[in-house]
Amino acid sequence: MAEQRYRFITFSKFIKCGFFVNTTIQNSCYRLRRRSAVPDEEACARLAGELCIPRLLSVLLWQRGITSAGEAATFLQPRLADLPSPFAMKDMDRAVALVVQAIQEQWPVCIHGDYDVDGVSSSALLALFFQSMGIQPVCYQPDRLLNGYGVQEEFIRQNAPPAGRPSLFITVDCGISAVNEVRLARDLGFRVIITDHHETPTRLPEADAILNPKQQGCRFPSQELAGVGVVFFLTLGIRSHLVEQGLIAKEKAPNLKQFMDLVALGTVADVMPVTGINRILIRAGLEVMNTRPGPWVSALKQLNTMHEGPLTSEDISYRLAPRINAPGRLGKPEVAFSLLICSDADEALRLARVVEEMNQERRRIENESLEFVTDECERQTGIGIQGIVVYGDFHPGVIGIIASRVAERYQRPVFILTDDGCEINRIKGSGRSVDGVNLYEALEGCADTLIQFGGHRMAAGLTLTRENIAAFAQRFNYIVALQMTEHREEHEFIVDCSPTAEEMLDEGFLTQYPNLEPFGNGNPEPVFLLERSMVRNPGTIKNHLKYNLEVNGRTFRAIGFGLADKMEKIIRHEPVHLAVKIKNSVFRGVKRTELHTLEVFQEQELADQE
Repeated sequence: MAEQRYRFITFSKFIKCGFFVNTTIQNSCYRLRRRSAVPDEEACARLAGELCIPRLLSVLLWQRGITSAGEAATFLQPRLADLPSPFAMKDMDRAVALVVQAIQEQWPVCIHGDYDVDGVSSSALLALFFQSMGIQPVCYQPDRLLNGYGVQEEFIRQNAPPAGRPSLFITVDCGISAVNEVRLARDLGFRVIITDHHETPTRLPEADAILNPKQQGCRFPSQELAGVGVVFFLTLGIRSHLVEQGLIAKEKAPNLKQFMDLVALGTVADVMPVTGINRILIRAGLEVMNTRPGPWVSALKQLNTMHEGPLTSEDISYRLAPRINAPGRLGKPEVAFSLLICSDADEALRLARVVEEMNQERRRIENESLEFVTDECERQTGIGIQGIVVYGDFHPGVIGIIASRVAERYQRPVFILTDDGCEINRIKGSGRSVDGVNLYEALEGCADTLIQFGGHRMAAGLTLTRENIAAFAQRFNYIVALQMTEHREEHEFIVDCSPTAEEMLDEGFLTQYPNLEPFGNGNPEPVFLLERSMVRNPGTIKNHLKYNLEVNGRTFRAIGFGLADKMEKIIRHEPVHLAVKIKNSVFRGVKRTELHTLEVFQEQELADQE
């Protein structure tokens, strides 16, 4: 690969002034911290007794703020029946009335989506709903490379309705900032509904209806829906209106549960909190994936030889979502959209193969780019403060993934910038954040250095001119420094609790443990600290650690990915402290429980922190 393929800006003008800083946590010491306060043993015992659940499960519930039997029952067994009314969302009544009129009068319908997983799954859900009502909508996802994010005027003009003929234009996962584009659509004769979940600007488009739980005056009980979640509640409102008004028989109304796999896909992929309403939606979607999988799920599972057990939110995050995202990253989001709406198994398998090939290409580009970015980040290590900004000749489709990798590795907010590719002198960037830094608020403070920006607390995008890169980086890092309350040289290792191995691996607890899922943002997968453990048959496989634990007459396999260097601690034949996660799987039809080891501590390492 030619060296000039990547051009890194050194920011030398303001590195010397102390404005640009990047620090790494590699090779730093760990500091153990509990995820929450020490549990109230009396309250946990009472909760365990009321629900007839293991004490350890009640502890994990208590740590998640669930202290009553009613709350616990709702958390452990979330039901679609517990969802709030869609009409609690501002403008829902107006949006539903408009769609019902379009269905009754058979208006042409245009759906404008986005190229990421949330946008594509939102488009697919709404398209399938309209198809079930006898309308074939025109669907569009912009080309990330040619068009970028947001509502595209060209699509509006190409589909402008004939004079005097009403038509409906619906945005999904976009549109909340499209003031000029919505005005154009309405001038051309469209009735416009915006469905979005991104932060709302001061000035909103003059649409016929705006569905966004973040907008001022909206009383919907959650502001944390994904774009596909907003679309789902729109379809729920339409269906309930049609049935309640006698416009369609209940048995002939669309069964929205069949679309829940798409809702789970988009919600997990967009890293929405896995709590409250989203928890209900994701659990319902996983149930559909595991009991009545659609052609797209079956095809991807067939190609990727996934594990035999039930799909989890982790499978969505690391196996399904990256593949659905790959076509959009390479400028072909319509491929993923076609797969998601496909009803034929053979065609779905063909499309899945195309998606898999594109995902392999995406991974190649990503790994190549990440190598260069990491080198640049390492070069900047130790220079100074809170943020990472890297500008280079990267593929625009992977800068978001690279930003995620760098933010995770260096535990700092990061923006990866590259040339726009469409306009000379214009730069686009993708950013990811970490706990403690609101990325959207940081960009608001940099607004005068940017052409435009959007996003939310943990992820954002921007465009700016090349001459403003240094000014943006200087301002961004200054604001980040103000947001970060403290900077730790040591890396905190967070554990949930310290049960005995006998309690954690008790059959009753292991049976009910899956009810804590889905895990994710807001409901992290528990990390258990097994203190003073004696392991059996330790060894290594490549750079991975493996060993056994014998508990209650049963042998449990354990593996620590990338932890082969911890073997030295284990072979001393002294008790060690193991930070582990529980992983249930199925192998050749047999259920089994494994332990994924995250870290190995010696007694003295913990004693030094007391």
